[in-house]
Amino acid sequence: MEISLQYMNDGDIATVYESIALHRWSQAKITQGKPDQIYYPNPTIETVATAAIVRQNIDQNTAKLATKFIDFITQPKQQEIFVQYGFRPIISNVDLESVPNSPWVQNIPGAMPKLTVKVEQPPSSQDIAEIQRLWGRVR
Repeated sequence: MEISLQYMNDGDIATVYESIALHRWSQAKITQGKPDQIYYPNPTIETVATAAIVRQNIDQNTAKLATKFIDFITQPKQQEIFVQYGFRPIISNVDLESVPNSPWVQNIPGAMPKLTVKVEQPPSSQDIAEIQRLWGRVR
């Protein structure tokens, strides 16, 4: 799961995925001499990474291997690795604050292991198509 948020350094502000802000935090601390500040807009938007096995034009063995891979990356140990890179797990039994090297326990200014802001779902595909249609009229 990804959360959209904003972070700030010396007057610059950017809206980025949470994982990027958490990962870049240590770099900014080194390159700028001070850490970035993370802000979570209220409401924020949740983006869940998805995987799908498209069975068209592939053989049964390839589909089985793809299913095994998806099963593998959704196991707790693999989800903990994702957490170390600033991604929220897609399974509920992985605690952000108990994972070794979790960015949520590195005293990053503003980082929220437990979100206290309202989380909205991303726009529907119909809404996105309408936005794209309207943008196309502006040209």
